[in-house]
Amino acid sequence: MKDISLIRRFAAFVQKDAAFSLALRTMYFDMSTIAPKKGAEYRSTSLSILSGEAFTHATSKKTIALLEAVSVQEENDFAQEQAKAVLKDLERIRFIPKKQYVAFTKLCSDAENIWEQAREKKDFDMFSPYLHRLIEGTKANVKTRHRIETDYDVLLGDYEPRMTQVEYDRFFNVVKVQLVPFLHRLLTEGTKPDTSFLYKDYPVEKQKQFMETLKEALFLDPKSSYLATSAHPFSSSFSKYDNRITVRYLKDNVTSAIFSLIHEVGHATYNHQIDQKHEGTVFFDNMSMGMHESQSRMMENMLGRNRAFWVNLYPKLVELFPENLSNVDLDAWVGAINAVDPGFIRTEADELTYPLHVLLRYEIERDIFNGTINVKNIEAAWNAKIEDFLGLTVGNSAEGVLQDIHWSSAMFGYFPTYALGSAYSAQWMMAMRKDLDVEALLASNHMDTIKQWLEAKIHRYGGSRKADELLREVSGEPFNPQYYVDYLIAKYSKLYQLD
Repeated sequence: MKDISLIRRFAAFVQKDAAFSLALRTMYFDMSTIAPKKGAEYRSTSLSILSGEAFTHATSKKTIALLEAVSVQEENDFAQEQAKAVLKDLERIRFIPKKQYVAFTKLCSDAENIWEQAREKKDFDMFSPYLHRLIEGTKANVKTRHRIETDYDVLLGDYEPRMTQVEYDRFFNVVKVQLVPFLHRLLTEGTKPDTSFLYKDYPVEKQKQFMETLKEALFLDPKSSYLATSAHPFSSSFSKYDNRITVRYLKDNVTSAIFSLIHEVGHATYNHQIDQKHEGTVFFDNMSMGMHESQSRMMENMLGRNRAFWVNLYPKLVELFPENLSNVDLDAWVGAINAVDPGFIRTEADELTYPLHVLLRYEIERDIFNGTINVKNIEAAWNAKIEDFLGLTVGNSAEGVLQDIHWSSAMFGYFPTYALGSAYSAQWMMAMRKDLDVEALLASNHMDTIKQWLEAKIHRYGGSRKADELLREVSGEPFNPQYYVDYLIAKYSKLYQLD
């Protein structure tokens, strides 16, 4: 028999949990965008207090008893599935003593502030004590879960369920075996497009003007989105109708903000197109990181770098920057924005070398948690791998080990999902092309039709459907990284005239 009182209490819990989430996300967004730096210490303390209250709300004995009771309420499938999902998500924190949790939350907030300063000063030694504490704190948190898996397997599974070191090693081996030799051949035998015009003087104010044009082409709803600037581009979804995006403008690199925006719109679109019934529930925001990255990487690379997407957009960019682009035709532009140019910065990496940046981070994280390297050796390991993979010599910490925000937020296990998401996206595109003429839609400014397909096939489910389930349903087969490798080899063989 359905327990109405139980379901009502569960609904009240979900609503309050969503309110805590909204408040905390707002504080984090402000910290990364508009909040004055001198107020960082006070905000950090306040954030830790609010996080502690949210922790108590989510992990109290009363709450756990409520969730466990609802999780066996077969008469209400939706509530039951939500409760099961919340319990699974809470496994990350529910066994951590509150004092330990609050202290770790404050450590993350402090570490992010120190990371920003260290990156500005190009000084890894300034950040390394905090990184050591973050690693040890993460290990201590994982131990409270009493899992039989290794610490790193637990962390990997938090961001992408069912993915372990064994599975990731297998995936990255496919990338290494097929793409690394191809990359070497491309760099030695291929005809590289001219990219020099991308790095001239592009005034930031004019770049911001183009962002408005680009948002329209991407059908980004102006009434439910917001664009700001930050040190590291990111997106944050506060609700179905409140999606915020940040980019970073570089005066001497016109593509940086452009493709950051397209990438983050992929994330924002995912949350914006979730079924209304998931608003405020755990399913609104518990999609795996690989799933989320598949949407952003597909939007950025497979759609945003597609020649057809620029047929109507490129003339508008030329109008803003005639001194740099008036003598550059569409094909030259498309060649340049897809060119392979091994570099230091992951977020600026081309599509072909990008998975090697991710592989580097994966191997370092794996070795940290397996005990084969320590914090003192991380920068040296990083620099050695960059040289091995890309043939580059790192000049300073800012272009090396300090470039990403993730470790300052203790997001260990997240990085591998970037490459996994790219591989997922190739499989989504294979399925999409069976239903839609993608190039014709892009060339006629109908990104909205593509987004409608994504909504119907993927987005509307939110976190209620998992990656392996959707891949089988949408593409007709389980995850197959060969689609990713084949896509990259075909694309760059044509671009670099290797055929």
